[in-house]
Amino acid sequence: MTSPDEPTAISVDVNKRDFILVLKDGREFRIPWRWFPRLLAATPEQRHQAHVCASGARLRWDQLDEEICIGALMFDVEQLLLEEKLSSQIPDDFPRDTMPASLSGTQPKLAVRKIAGRFVVGLTGPELYQRWDLCEDLARQLVSKTLKDQEKFPENSHGTTLRRMRRAIEGKRWTSGVETDWLMERLRVLLGW
Repeated sequence: MTSPDEPTAISVDVNKRDFILVLKDGREFRIPWRWFPRLLAATPEQRHQAHVCASGARLRWDQLDEEICIGALMFDVEQLLLEEKLSSQIPDDFPRDTMPASLSGTQPKLAVRKIAGRFVVGLTGPELYQRWDLCEDLARQLVSKTLKDQEKFPENSHGTTLRRMRRAIEGKRWTSGVETDWLMERLRVLLGW
């Protein structure tokens, strides 16, 4: 039996990209399959066999012997949806460091963080969005500075002027090397060079 405070599912509607979960309180959530690698790997026919358990506390795929607790899913869903929303705003060419850091020692170790009960390698969606936003803002601010530098030194080519800007950015250490590469390419695009 579920407590009155626990979210209770009343239906699930499955499609190719995701499933739509309807709760007793009227809320609806579109949950992408990619959040559940085992379900993502299943055939479409197997995914379509989802059903809500009688108590409304779990989703179940009998053929796959897979189950999702609605309470646990709702605990994570708001953070996951925020990450999805922010990540969708970041251009595909912005660097995403997905390689975990390795730590020295006699036993191999990987650097991960535990955030809201999940192990995270690299940056979270909000952290990555913050890095992209910083680089995008910086590139836009550098447009006028770069044009002024070009005016001041008209003998310099566009490439030379951009290299001067790059050295200035690298001296500040505001961005990582791959972020600086992206930022300079973005600046070049904004300038139309």
